[in-house]
Amino acid sequence: MRSATTAFSGYSHLFPGARVFVETDAEDLARLPESFPVVFSDGSRSTARLLREDGHSWVLVVEGYSTAKATRLDERAWAVRAAEPDSEGIGLTLGSRLPTG
Repeated sequence: MRSATTAFSGYSHLFPGARVFVETDAEDLARLPESFPVVFSDGSRSTARLLREDGHSWVLVVEGYSTAKATRLDERAWAVRAAEPDSEGIGLTLGSRLPTG
């Protein structure tokens, strides 16, 4: 049985250096579900996937969504610069934006 997993951002959009907290009881990134919801600070929502780029680097892919102020953001991919587990989930720090498509 897979655990419920939800990611939270303290911003309405993501950028290099942004932190995303993944609330989960999974012990590491490899044990997260294939996709999971992301909730942004303005209440907007999307879906994210964590992928292994080259066998060891993680990439967070966030599907396109609209912010609460109706700004449309296309699908974006971000290098995961750091992943810090704690008792309630995993904190991600995003690195550079990567090409998608």
